[in-house]
Amino acid sequence: MSETIDHSIRVWAAWFIVIGGTIAATFTAFTWGQFSEVLRIFRSFISTKKYNNLQLIESFTEYARRIRREGVKILEQVIDEVEHPYMKRGLRAVADGLDYEAVERILDAELAVIQERHTIGQKIFDFGAMCAPSFGLVGAVSGLIRTLINLDDPSKVGPGVALAFVATFYGILTAYGFFTPIKSKLEMKHAEEMITLLLIREGVLALAKGEPHIVVEEKLKGYVTGKEREALEGRAAV
Repeated sequence: MSETIDHSIRVWAAWFIVIGGTIAATFTAFTWGQFSEVLRIFRSFISTKKYNNLQLIESFTEYARRIRREGVKILEQVIDEVEHPYMKRGLRAVADGLDYEAVERILDAELAVIQERHTIGQKIFDFGAMCAPSFGLVGAVSGLIRTLINLDDPSKVGPGVALAFVATFYGILTAYGFFTPIKSKLEMKHAEEMITLLLIREGVLALAKGEPHIVVEEKLKGYVTGKEREALEGRAAV
C-alpha cells in the first residue's frame, strides 16, 4: 500500500514540475492578453471551417462583371451575403467609393494584424514545446539529487531514480505529444488562411481598380492549385 502511495506521489511530483513549471514560465514570458489568446487558438485548432477559394474566385469574377454594367454600388447588395469578415470589410471600402490606395492601406493594415495574432499563438506553443523538456530535466536533476543524498539507504535510491525518469518522460511527452503538434497544425492552418486572405486582397484591389472580370479571374487563378484551376475552368465551360 505504501509503495503504491509513494509511486503516486512521484508521478504527481514529476507532473507538477513539468506542467506547473511550463505554465508558470509561459505566464512570465507572455502578457495576460497574449496568453488569453490560447482559448481562441484552441477554437481555431478544433475548427474545421475552411473557405472555398474556388467559390471566392467565382464571386469576385461575378462582382467585376456586374460592376462593369451597374457600378460599384452593386457591392452594397451583396455585402451581407459575404461570410468572410476580411472580404466583407474590403468590399465595404470599395462600395463606399474609397480610392485604390485607401483600400490597399485598409487591407494591408488588417492583414498585418491577422498575421501578428497568428504569430503570437504559434510563439506560445513553441515556447511551451521548448520549456517542457527543460522542466523535465529539472525533475530529473531533482530525482538524482534525492538519489545521491540517500546513497546509504538503498530503499530510497529507487524512488529518486524513478522521479528522474518519470519527469524526463513527461517533459518529452508534453513537448512532442502536445505543444509541437498543435504548433505545427497552427502553422499549417495559418499558411492555408494566408492563401485565402491574399486571394481576397488581390480580388478586392482588382475591383477597386475596375479591372475586367476576365482579368480578375486570371489573376486569382494563381492562388489555387492546378487541380482546382482545372475544376474552375470546367465550371466556366459548362
